[in-house]
Amino acid sequence: MLFPLAPEGRLFVIISAWMAVISLLVGEAELGLFMVILTVFLMAVFRDLRRKAPAPALGVIAPADGTIESVAEARDPFTKKPAVCIRLRQRRLGEYNVHAPQEAEIRERVWPGKETDTAPDAQLEGRLAYALETDEGTRMTLALSVGHWPRMIRMQNNVPGNRLGRGKRMGFAGFGGIFEIWLPAGSQVMVEPGQRVLAGSALLGGLPEAQTNGDREGAAEVLE
Repeated sequence: MLFPLAPEGRLFVIISAWMAVISLLVGEAELGLFMVILTVFLMAVFRDLRRKAPAPALGVIAPADGTIESVAEARDPFTKKPAVCIRLRQRRLGEYNVHAPQEAEIRERVWPGKETDTAPDAQLEGRLAYALETDEGTRMTLALSVGHWPRMIRMQNNVPGNRLGRGKRMGFAGFGGIFEIWLPAGSQVMVEPGQRVLAGSALLGGLPEAQTNGDREGAAEVLE
């Protein structure tokens, strides 16, 4: 496609573009102009520009375009182990594509009120959350808010057992939600509140190196 669009928005763009063409052909200039403007607007909303993941293998990548709101010590909502929680507010006028923070397998998925009756942890209330595990056995959690408005979330293909490519697109989530990532204790954090990040290309930090004795809370990989 000449202009890269998210799959979730292609139908909307095609319909509005055809309506613009038909309106102009039948002489409805005002309606046609409106549909042209709507088409351009939809192309901007559903744009899916290429993002290049940074090189460090243990680097954790931003899942969405936005601004870091907080970095705080917490407990992982799935493992209950000490962790650091990075909270990111999605840009209202940014891309709305969601990218995988690491190459990992989805171990669990919860969506209280839609797919599950109650959240397994209070931190996941009003969240769509994924428990992820890397090939080295490192666990981390990704969650996004589902209570904001307007809201459009298309993440149906991400189910337990599926593998995620590092920095690869997971789906679409708009408009202006909250994303949270829980990294295990010992992870390196490379962002601070107020910092802007781009999905699929900005590093949030780095996971701890897996230790040969099974202890995965060793020193984090130094990311240059």
